[in-house]
Amino acid sequence: MPSTVSVLRPACLAAALLLAACKPAPDKQDTAPTGIAGKAMEEARKGLGEASQELQKANRGIEEARRKLATENISLNRNKNERLPKAEITPAGDLLIEGKAVATTAAQKAQVLAYRGALLEVIGDGMAIGMEGARLGIDAAADALKGVLAGQSGDEIGKQVGAQARDRIKPMVDQLCGRMPALYSAQQALAASVPEFGPYATMDQGDVDDCDKHTDWDF
Repeated sequence: MPSTVSVLRPACLAAALLLAACKPAPDKQDTAPTGIAGKAMEEARKGLGEASQELQKANRGIEEARRKLATENISLNRNKNERLPKAEITPAGDLLIEGKAVATTAAQKAQVLAYRGALLEVIGDGMAIGMEGARLGIDAAADALKGVLAGQSGDEIGKQVGAQARDRIKPMVDQLCGRMPALYSAQQALAASVPEFGPYATMDQGDVDDCDKHTDWDF
């Protein structure tokens, strides 16, 4: 499916071209762009059209990915775990190592399912943030286009984009970060109960504490 990056690229290019062409207009009645600004407008319109098409494709891809996440195994081999034996969690709550189910009690299987559920919530939030970021990129480029035609400066447009990001993205990031303690707790409980899962429990308290700490909402 198209990645969030591929969706954002045309919109970001459009916005960048617009902002590069922006400067305080001595006469705000003279809003017809010419020269470099006119070229930027043309490229921006093309970029917005491409981004809108990619966003539609990405929406379909996201829905398919959500369906697969809910009905298929979740791999535990990512980042630090790439060199470990292949491990998965099934929708039924089985922990598979190299395709073989680890023997678990009913209580342990419930812990596996609790961890899977918490993980799916965080992944789902991440996917939603990516899609909203793509939509924001398109909306911001469209607003920038309107701003240039209205004689707004690059600083004015940048402040508007930053406000949109805070209003639309930050609450979603806050929700994701709010889920991190439960995910960490579920991971730790499962690692303590099922030793075979231990090597795959690479999330630490720092991941919880640092969530959203390095996000800059000023544009």
